[in-house]
Formats: sequence, structure tokens, C-alpha cells
Amino acid sequence: MDPTNTITLIKKCIPSLDGTHHKGQAGRIGVVGGSLEYTGAPYYAGMSALKVGADLVHIFCTTPAATVIKSYSPELIVHPLLDTINPLNEISLWVERLHVMVIGPGLGRDAKILRVISELIKLIGSKKIPLIIDADGLYLITQNPELVKDFSSPVILTPNKIEYERLINKLGETGFTALGKNITILRKGETDELISSNSELKWKYNTGGSGRRCGGQGDLLSGSIATFLHWTLASSDKLDIGETNKELLASSISCFAASALIRLCNSKAFHEKGRSMLATDMIEHIHGAFQDLYGE
Repeated sequence: MDPTNTITLIKKCIPSLDGTHHKGQAGRIGVVGGSLEYTGAPYYAGMSALKVGADLVHIFCTTPAATVIKSYSPELIVHPLLDTINPLNEISLWVERLHVMVIGPGLGRDAKILRVISELIKLIGSKKIPLIIDADGLYLITQNPELVKDFSSPVILTPNKIEYERLINKLGETGFTALGKNITILRKGETDELISSNSELKWKYNTGGSGRRCGGQGDLLSGSIATFLHWTLASSDKLDIGETNKELLASSISCFAASALIRLCNSKAFHEKGRSMLATDMIEHIHGAFQDLYGE
């Protein structure tokens, strides 16, 4: 996975802006998260998905979080369903419309909500919808890795150093591969590392970034991956590199695309704001970083 060749593949998958696409075709992304304490995380994930180029983002959160998240941006479609009486019945009406789901940003660890999420993951698996799991979603998977076993659609886990150690303590260094062929891990850190059952798809990347570790950066990454993952899966016929599993390849490429993008946003924002840099500042650089890396 040479960076130059990978970026060439990414460019093949980016939808053109020639006016031939209808609304929703460039990505309908679902973000599951948002609780009384954590409302910023789903906002960051949703906004990064939109800023990268998705058309629509739906956020599924608890009731106390909904109005707050709505107040952040009119662009986000917010559903306060996670704590309703029959949440799966209502959420299932939306799931089939979505191209990719992100579970975890701002989710929290309320036991009742996590039971709902467990059932939702099973539903997502049955509908064969690509899934990205971050933050407290990773806590749930560490407790019950069987939830993502044998997904026929791609599953991307995005742990930081501590989350990765917890996961590996549960599964062992190669144990995640027993969960199924479509599991990919993006280990975040000073150097981002892609871990896959296919050794040809592994990579490490440490260009860009900064020493500033403000909250929200991982959420920007997960939302960005979601949009790139939809694009790469939708253009899998353009990913002509032999007999490689196209879904694993799409996962690897989309993680690289998002990693490079967010690291460059971080670098640009840090250059301007230094210690005062926030994740909000990084959002403003998504357009410029995207142009620098991938053109229009």
C-alpha cells in the first residue's frame, strides 16, 4: 500500500462534481451516538462526513442530546430514538436507506443503551451495511466481540492506543481475524497503522498531524472514513489490483484516505492556532486539505 499508488486509487473513487448525481448518491451516513454528557462527538463525526462530501447525515442519539446536537448545525438530521420504548422498531425504518453506519461517538456506557446498540449491530449485520465502530462502541465490542463475528459487509474498528490494548487483551494479537474476513483495524496514534487479515493491505502513515491532542479528532476521522468507505465500495470495479478482496481493499483505502486527510487538517489548524487548536478549527481545513491531497 504505497501512499502514491493508494492516493491514485482514492482519486478514482471520488464522485465527480459534474451535476450528474442526485442527492444522496454521494453518501447517506448514519452516526449512532450522543448522550446527555457527550453531544460534541456525533456532531464532529457527522460534520466531517458531510464536509468530505457525503450528501446526508443522520444522527441517532438519546433524547437529552437531540436538541443540543440540532443546535450545532441545521445540516444534521437528528433522531432522538436510542432511549425510546421500542428504539429498534423506529431506527430500522431508517437503516436500510443508509450506505454506512458509524457507531460510538458520544455514545456513553449506559447499560440500557448498550443493549439497544447490541441489537442494532445485529440488525446492521443482517442488512449487510458497512460499519465503523469507534469510542464507546469499541468498549461494547471489547466486552462482546461476537457481535461483529462473520459480518458479510466491512467492519472497521478505530481504536486509539489504550482501546487497542484492551481489544488485544481480549482477543490476542491475531484473534480479531477469527471474527471474520471483513474485519479491519485502524490503530490511531502518532503513527496510524492499518491492520488487516490480508498482509498486502497493511500500511503505516505518520505524515502531518501535530502534538496537540484535543478531543474530537477521532470523531472527525470516523466520519471521514464513512464517506470514503461508501465511495470506494461504490467504485470497487475501479479498484483493479488483482485478486484482493475488494471489501477489505476498500476498507484499507478509505482508512488511508481519511487518515491522511485528518492528519493534514490537524497540521494546518495547528500551524494557525498552536496550543489553542480545537477540533472545530480542523473542520475548517477539510476543504483545503482535500484539495491538496485529492484535488476537486
